[in-house]
Amino acid sequence: MQKILVAHDGSKSSDKALKKAVELAINFNASLTVLAVIPELYLTELTDIDRNRIFEALSRETTEAMEKIRKSLSGKSIEVKTLIRQGDPAEKILETAQKMKADLIVTGSHGRHGTKKFLLGSVSSKIVDYSKCPVLVVK
Repeated sequence: MQKILVAHDGSKSSDKALKKAVELAINFNASLTVLAVIPELYLTELTDIDRNRIFEALSRETTEAMEKIRKSLSGKSIEVKTLIRQGDPAEKILETAQKMKADLIVTGSHGRHGTKKFLLGSVSSKIVDYSKCPVLVVK
C-alpha cells in the first residue's frame, strides 16, 4: 500500500477516519492525501449573491480546516497532501482516487449531514459501491 486517500468534511466521523488513515500511512509507510469537497449549492430559493456568499464562507472554512490538518500532521513521519475540490462529494472522492491511483480510500461512516438511523451515509455508500480500490469505512 503506497497511497491512501482520506475524505474529510469536518465531521467527527471524518476526524476518526483521518486518525485511522494516519495510523495506516505510518504503519505502511504510505503517502496520505486528505481531500475535502465543497458541495455544489443548488438551492433555487437562493439568489446568486447569497449562493456566492455561502460558497465563499464554505471555501474559507474548508481552507482553514485543511490548513489546520496539514499543520497537525506536519510532525508525522509521512508525506501528507491536502486537496480541496468542488462538486458532488462522492464523485470527486472517486475521481480523485482514480487520478492519484489510490491504493485505499478511508472515509467516515457519516458526514456532517449524515444521520445515524442509516447504516452508511449516502457519500460513503456511493464510495463503497463504485470505488475501484479498497475502501475502509470508519465508524
